[in-house]
Amino acid sequence: MQMSDMTFQLFKKISFKVTDPFALIEAFCFQSDFYANYDAVPVRERKIQHVNKVGARIDERLLSKCQTVRKNIEKLRIFKYDDDLDGLLKLDTGEMDDIVREFNEKAVKGLMNRGIGLSKATKVLHTFHPETVPMFDNPLQRLYSEKINSQWDVGDPQIFIDYYQNFKEGNTWDYLKTISEQLQENNLALTKVRVFDILWWSCLKSKNLNARLKKEQRKTINWLTLQVEDSE
Repeated sequence: MQMSDMTFQLFKKISFKVTDPFALIEAFCFQSDFYANYDAVPVRERKIQHVNKVGARIDERLLSKCQTVRKNIEKLRIFKYDDDLDGLLKLDTGEMDDIVREFNEKAVKGLMNRGIGLSKATKVLHTFHPETVPMFDNPLQRLYSEKINSQWDVGDPQIFIDYYQNFKEGNTWDYLKTISEQLQENNLALTKVRVFDILWWSCLKSKNLNARLKKEQRKTINWLTLQVEDSE
């Protein structure tokens, strides 16, 4: 199955077109140990140590604290949608936002209050809820505060609210479902949230590399498979 020219949006402000998303995702998996050591491991078999296999780099002392928090939050409302995130996205805005705020307060801040930064906290939560919880690496946090919400600070739930709201408009969520279903048919075990993580990471990587090249007075690269633009 061939797909072409899918345009995704991130926080409704950044749009990026991927000519062949399957090739981009497969290339990431080919060159990354994350897939074999992390994504391919069934959720039911994952242990708290798996968070370090996706780059969290949490020391053993803090891992035990993460495990305690994880066990205490398993009944949060957001995790009821682990099998079908569509259900969360179909809720009215007020109810969905309330569920996300509860998740941020009890799960995300629960980890942050034990000395885990936001990026690592989302990796811990994604490890056990890969259908539901995104990973917010530092570059994405910087982009959000610089381009989307200058008032945002770490711990503010708005970044999560805007992340999920992003899927309520446009074609991004439908594209992710199509891609994920096709990958599953080929035994490449990536959730829709994880697919989006790879796509926006590639988007930011291309922007950052071109910015560095421009700073060094070299020509920027016109990527054959990835076009990125800021959309107001």
